Amino acid sequence: MPRYSVIITRDVTESTIVQVEAETPEQAETAALGKLFESTDTEWELDEGSWNKADAYVSGVDEIR
Repeated sequence: MPRYSVIITRDVTESTIVQVEAETPEQAETAALGKLFESTDTEWELDEGSWNKADAYVSGVDEIR
């Protein structure tokens, strides 16, 4: 009987906080995204309640040979 490796995925959300100085909310958003993309040590936290909100689904199936 064939064997399969099945990837089962759950979508979750994570957040991080980036503090910036800006004159408008739009400028703050742009500055924060820029700061995030430049960072190599950003720490992400799983959003509260996120782990159990999404249904699991199959995102890949490969036959093992």
